[in-house]
Amino acid sequence: MIHSTRSFKDSEIRQDPITGKWVVLATARAKKPEDFNKGEKNKEIIPDYKQDCPFCNQEKYPQRPTTLDLPNSEDWRVRVFPNKYPAFIEKDSIAERQEGLYRAIEGVGFHEVVVGRDHNGYSYRASNTDLMYFYKALRDRYLYFTKQPTVNYVQVIENHLQGAGASLEHVHGQIFALPIVPTDEVLDLLDGAEKYYQKNKHCGYCDIIQFEKRENTRVIFENDLFILLAPFAPRVSYEQWILPKEHHSGFERLTDLELPQLVEVVKRATEGLNKGFNDPAYNMYLYSSPCDDTGSYYPQDQYAHFHWQIHIIPRMQMSAGFEMATGVEISTTLPEQDAEYLRKQF
Repeated sequence: MIHSTRSFKDSEIRQDPITGKWVVLATARAKKPEDFNKGEKNKEIIPDYKQDCPFCNQEKYPQRPTTLDLPNSEDWRVRVFPNKYPAFIEKDSIAERQEGLYRAIEGVGFHEVVVGRDHNGYSYRASNTDLMYFYKALRDRYLYFTKQPTVNYVQVIENHLQGAGASLEHVHGQIFALPIVPTDEVLDLLDGAEKYYQKNKHCGYCDIIQFEKRENTRVIFENDLFILLAPFAPRVSYEQWILPKEHHSGFERLTDLELPQLVEVVKRATEGLNKGFNDPAYNMYLYSSPCDDTGSYYPQDQYAHFHWQIHIIPRMQMSAGFEMATGVEISTTLPEQDAEYLRKQF
């Protein structure tokens, strides 16, 4: 018999209402915040500039020609250039081959790096102006890629520190423009949002925002335009989502007037992790609807009911055999408690 309760004792299996994916919240194995794998207690103080850093000293370590400098090339605070070792190759068309039952297409697309001027200008430490330049650069390059005939999807990521996969200490983000829409995580989000709309005639993420504001147990912070929350079914402890309150399917629709409020929420999210866990490693993902309308497999309006979002995934716990075998993540804390702890950092 199914009955309603606020939470189950010791262990609870929760389902994401959009993707349908399950996660296990095993609070019987609960950890206190101080028990997590935090950043190092006695970290070396990271300077604004390092002589041997290829992003700091671009005269000594030349990069590929820049595609964007903000505010300008002489006094740049954020610079964008193609990755020296790209995952995708820039071409105007896509070749395809068939090998028996196997299909392959050429790895065509774009792979750019978005670099802040300061070596240690992480989101929680950067000035509001620099962080606005950072997200404006992401938005402007995103807009550029939407017009390219070989691009169907754009993925923006930031790997914070080596524990999250960052190959260089210098603050930077990456933009991947792909000729395909990735399956698994991305397509699950897109298809889940569409199925939710077809069933309920509402955007699932708009419903999440309304419900979380009403419940007010998982909301960490909000301003007029954006909300920061701990998701109901988190993949890891202290996961955070940033959602625009107004429904937009594509990140490219972000306006200059909205930038200050997005920056405020990003700084709050990353500073909470810094204060609460001594600057742990994390991954930041920006999810948006497919961007191509030039004959792609996924027409742009097909995902008009998606809601662009940013996920911040701390790397303080390790997936083991169960998670890898089943795809079901196990977290040892409740998001309600996570949100309360992160709110207390301010």
